[in-house]
Amino acid sequence: MKLATSVVVLVCVGVAQTHDLMSPTLDIIGELQKIKTMENKLNALHEEVRELKSKNEERVKVAFSASLSGSSGPRYYGPSPEATTLVYENTFTNIGNAYDTNTGIFTAPVKGVYFFIFVVFNPDEEATGVRLLKNGILVASASDNPPGHDSEDTTGNSVSLLLERGDRIYLQLIEKRRIYTDNWKRNTFSGHLLFAV
Repeated sequence: MKLATSVVVLVCVGVAQTHDLMSPTLDIIGELQKIKTMENKLNALHEEVRELKSKNEERVKVAFSASLSGSSGPRYYGPSPEATTLVYENTFTNIGNAYDTNTGIFTAPVKGVYFFIFVVFNPDEEATGVRLLKNGILVASASDNPPGHDSEDTTGNSVSLLLERGDRIYLQLIEKRRIYTDNWKRNTFSGHLLFAV
């Protein structure tokens, strides 16, 4: 009798354990779905980090600085009856190659905010003046009276501009004005990208 009771108890315990395995209190399928959701979110974050790293590495670097050529000795530009585009041939730096030493034109490689500065020198008896143009439209200028009218022979100006890709920036010698250059390189035109937008 004892043996039969023991067998019945063991069978009951076995059935109870089998029932627990077949219907667990833990929702395994639900937990697997949560893990899959977390995996998808983690993959998305990894992709976002990869894209940010890639953008950082591909960040455009643009900076130039140039002076009017005076290597062959003193030289005058102007006066001329019409405005003349100045070509600053002697580059100190031209990172990104956005400034063209053949035309004197800077072409924005990306949309962004750029900073430009220019300095004009002329000790001659003619007045001097330069204007900065964006796609042919006046943005800013700098001018100076002929020597004798004041004690300064140098002038300059600077500006920050929002440019679209392909916008062109250049300097023109104002009509009937003159610039003098020599190996002192006092006439300069510089610019750089502050940040892309």
